[in-house]
Amino acid sequence: MEFQDLTYEKSNHIALITLNQPEKMNAMTGRMLASFTRAVEQARHDDDVRVLVLTGAGQGFCSGADTEMLIAIALGKPIPGAVEQHSWRKNLEPVGWFGVEVSQFEKPTIAAINGSAVGGGFALAMACDLRIIANDAKFGMASTHRYALPPEAGITYTLPRIVGLTRALELLLTGDLVDGVEAERMGLVNRAVPREQVLEASMALAAKIAGNGPIGMALTKQLVYRGLHEESIATQVEREDAALARGFRTQDFVEGATAWWVDKRKPVFKGR
Repeated sequence: MEFQDLTYEKSNHIALITLNQPEKMNAMTGRMLASFTRAVEQARHDDDVRVLVLTGAGQGFCSGADTEMLIAIALGKPIPGAVEQHSWRKNLEPVGWFGVEVSQFEKPTIAAINGSAVGGGFALAMACDLRIIANDAKFGMASTHRYALPPEAGITYTLPRIVGLTRALELLLTGDLVDGVEAERMGLVNRAVPREQVLEASMALAAKIAGNGPIGMALTKQLVYRGLHEESIATQVEREDAALARGFRTQDFVEGATAWWVDKRKPVFKGR
């Protein structure tokens, strides 16, 4: 499958999507967003993919919306390369839908934030399950003070759940940017590392997760996110029990139990 303004690679059960507009710090174009949708769908429907990693080419992760796209929206013109051009709503729809595509991805996702992640790039990173960032990367939502715009891509949903209401509002209302070290301190990311180690550390984390049973990982992710909205621990335990019942019926469970307790070896899971 051909993609524009991004690349898609797969190895060892890990899919890697690299935003590829390095001369523009991987700013989001209509072409990129259309390709992004197809790339995520390819990873979703590929049973060999167990983890999805997102990163950017060159020195940046993603600087948000491309200037050409912003000007088109401001002037009421079609977004260049967008999938749908039939209405104002459809013209806007590609702008933030990538946040839904990533947040609702059933398999674990990791943002390898190799450089600045601002605006839509910040929202994209926060839509992932796990984040590893460069120590010196600039991280935040700049649209408030740059364009007098509210944020997009579900960041008003994801950010308060990650860092809490007060901290989320401060970041969103001021538009202040933080570096990777501060992002780690605030709990925005899992860890901050030197820039040259970001992708290596992210792929190592992905490989560790990919070595686990994919059905168990998908069920775990589903349970955690559903639990965020559940007021009753009893209801959540019922969900866990239902997930366990499903897990007990898988070949991976038999393989894991046999490998660890009978054969004394590392299990080889196949997602069945």
